[in-house]
Amino acid sequence: MFAFILRYVFWVCLLFWLVFFEAFSPFFMINQLQTDLIVNLTWLWVDILELPIRIQDNTLILANGMNLRIVHECNGLTPFLLYLAAILAYPVNWKHRLIWSALGYIALLVINVIRMLLITLVVLDHPELFHFAHDWVGRYSVGLLTLGLFFLFTSYAPIQRVLKD
Repeated sequence: MFAFILRYVFWVCLLFWLVFFEAFSPFFMINQLQTDLIVNLTWLWVDILELPIRIQDNTLILANGMNLRIVHECNGLTPFLLYLAAILAYPVNWKHRLIWSALGYIALLVINVIRMLLITLVVLDHPELFHFAHDWVGRYSVGLLTLGLFFLFTSYAPIQRVLKD
């Protein structure tokens, strides 16, 4: 268990250093591409549901006058990087890591889009609930679902070798 924790911390630090911090991450463009993808998916559900929302750049302008900005921290990359670090730290073969990483990315992308949709639907009628919906319900729901996804992975991916602490 201790070896897993050490590997997890290593992968978290490496992945966040590589893609998350605009000032010095060599692959920060991945973060920008993820934000652009989320903005485009948001356009899609706003259009499909015919919501009273305009989108300008990365900002949702609601009919009630509230503006919701989609920033890098809202693009779902953070839970995916934490999930990916756990997958990479877990003692399974690379085939399972690749498969579960791809499945996790897709699942977390869908979860994040649904989170954004639900937050938007709540604040359309009740703008005063934004912080509760975003900070408490949305953030913790994504965290719990990410953890659940990792537990699902550990249930189905066979351990390659037993680690000794």
